[in-house]
Amino acid sequence: MNRGVQGIRPPQRRGLTDQVADSIRQTIFSGSFELGDRLNEADIADRLNVSRGPVREALAQLKQEGIVTMSWHRGAYIMELSAVDVSELYSLRTVLEVFAIRQAARVATPADRETMKAVLAAMSKSGDQSDFDMIQLDIQFHDELYRAAHHNRLATAWSSIRSQVTFSLLVKRHTSNEYYRDLVIAEHQQLFDLVSSHDADACEGAIREHISATYDRLAASFRDAGELPATGARGIGS
Repeated sequence: MNRGVQGIRPPQRRGLTDQVADSIRQTIFSGSFELGDRLNEADIADRLNVSRGPVREALAQLKQEGIVTMSWHRGAYIMELSAVDVSELYSLRTVLEVFAIRQAARVATPADRETMKAVLAAMSKSGDQSDFDMIQLDIQFHDELYRAAHHNRLATAWSSIRSQVTFSLLVKRHTSNEYYRDLVIAEHQQLFDLVSSHDADACEGAIREHISATYDRLAASFRDAGELPATGARGIGS
């Protein structure tokens, strides 16, 4: 046998770790924790009836996703977003989504548009659902937008910040105005209509405005606290 092959270890089954990560992620996103709360490894293992190994691996996975912070002397905590974190996240998101929507305007198939339309229909019926449900649909719409771009590496780039974007939207949920749902539905309907029109330039303008508005609703809380200058959002949509 080739000596180099001897050092290759068999792949680990990560199904349980992924399930634990899903459970913790959904619990964080549902608002059961506050920002900065400690995630007790032993308590989570007990509640999920698993050993501490998969929990430790799941927390490491969530750290990679940017929604958990870990250190050897403090353990694991829910990430606390700073003004700089938000600015960086949304400036990067703008770059990715401009590319995604321009691609989608060119190459989206009828099936892609039908899937996006189905998400919009679910949004319009979500009046009795929680803000968390609306945020899930918001993210799902953007998932479908990236799929409609038919660009594998772009999809990978989106997956690397997807959890952080969801996390930021949950923070925004506490600062948005009473018309949040109507705004979300109207903005996403416009994006869908423009993708369907195949007008890439109009798509780019709309997605920049959409992300800038989303950023502004979140950044308002940082500006009120004096952590972000009043002009902080201008670079997001430009």
